[in-house]
Amino acid sequence: MNILVAGGTGFIGKKIVKSLANEGYKVFVLTRDIINHQNTFTKDIQLIDWSSKNPSKLKEISVLIKLNGEKVDQLWTKSAKDKIINSRIDSSKMLFDFCLHNEIVPEKLINASAVGIYALNSAQYNSSVDENSQKGDTFLSKVCIENEQSTKFFNVFENIEIIQLRIGVVLRKKIISLLSINLFLSIPIPGNKSSYFPWVHVDDIVGFIHHSINNNIEGVFNLVGPELTSHKIFFKTILKNKKSVISWVIFLPNFLTKLIFGDMSEMFLFGPKTKPNRTLESGYKFKYTTLSDALSNLSE
Repeated sequence: MNILVAGGTGFIGKKIVKSLANEGYKVFVLTRDIINHQNTFTKDIQLIDWSSKNPSKLKEISVLIKLNGEKVDQLWTKSAKDKIINSRIDSSKMLFDFCLHNEIVPEKLINASAVGIYALNSAQYNSSVDENSQKGDTFLSKVCIENEQSTKFFNVFENIEIIQLRIGVVLRKKIISLLSINLFLSIPIPGNKSSYFPWVHVDDIVGFIHHSINNNIEGVFNLVGPELTSHKIFFKTILKNKKSVISWVIFLPNFLTKLIFGDMSEMFLFGPKTKPNRTLESGYKFKYTTLSDALSNLSE
């Protein structure tokens, strides 16, 4: 099977690409910077420029994985917000055009979205959400909504299965280490202790990609760890994982978080009890079902 990955040179993308290649898939990675990524992958993984027109080489691709888009963890100026939204819409259109130019008729499109689609401006989260829940009303929810809607271009391909991955906060060793410093120094953390933290281990993103390819599934799937964890428990588990003698966590009041971070405060105050119902119903078994296990198995 031939697979094309857009956005395959980032942290998550590299994990996915290498895992697929190890399973024997023929993987192509779309990039605008082939020269700088020549040594990123083994020689069996082919780097392809977005401007390429080579149907004889590419037309057998049957699975598309779209991961690319402007990063959201930056200062939200008007210009940055425009780039964050437009990058996701434009990349869908560019990927569609790439398929047309190279006579690719995809059978499956896997699109990376996020659980931020459920975010509320009020930051009041009094109920759980799953894949069938109402969408939010914040900037991040708008980004996710427009990202998912942008894949409508691909409906022209008959019988294509479109999968929307609503991904939670991906655990990374360096981020956990930075958070640990704040916790050790008892620096107040922006967040809401009673709200829920939708974590996920990168290996389960990779695992569900394989699951999506190997099974006839489509639609929306929440990719969050099945252990529902409040902000308070999340940070206390980090302390326990680091064997800290400190057991307390201090949170900034919500109004201060909003005052300091403005619109960006939604990233810290997000907190519905996000359930991966359809993910579990699809038959996927999480590799890391508890936060403690996930934190103990971070490779980078």
